[in-house]
Amino acid sequence: MKNENMKPAALFVILMTLVTCLVLPFIAPPPAYAIPRSYDQDVQTIVMTSTLAGTTDQMFTVAGGRIEVISLFGECTTAAGSPGDTLIQLDATAGSDYDREYSTTVNIDALGAGDVVRFTNAIDEGVLDLTANVGAGQTLSWFVSPGEIELNTAAGTTGAIVWYMSFRPLEPGVTVVVGS
Repeated sequence: MKNENMKPAALFVILMTLVTCLVLPFIAPPPAYAIPRSYDQDVQTIVMTSTLAGTTDQMFTVAGGRIEVISLFGECTTAAGSPGDTLIQLDATAGSDYDREYSTTVNIDALGAGDVVRFTNAIDEGVLDLTANVGAGQTLSWFVSPGEIELNTAAGTTGAIVWYMSFRPLEPGVTVVVGS
């Protein structure tokens, strides 16, 4: 008689264990350290053309949250006149405390059609580099607050650069558009 009473109890324990194993992962929140990320799926790319006509060219407008820029390079499609010292910077929406310079200042007067403006790896600021017909440069990791990513030159001139920027949104609701 004891074995007959044990069978339903053992079956009940086995069934409850299976139900717990199958249902619990859908009920319990994952641990804080187990945040799934799909980096390649999150990456977006935007393209704009800078005509070098003024001293500050608003390249991209970031709104609604922060992003990580992972790649930025440009291809010169029309030889630059004499823009002089040039750098990439952020004019933050939140004010000057959040402004950033993303590159060293480099003179790009020698920029010719077909040349690539790219960045080499450096701590904090990227080193702006002008090279004829080469790769897109090194992977970047720039933290960008909402605002305008700008190309700042010493003087307005002639010339055109097509810029390619790849980034990851770090917050929901982020938008990145070509600047005005």
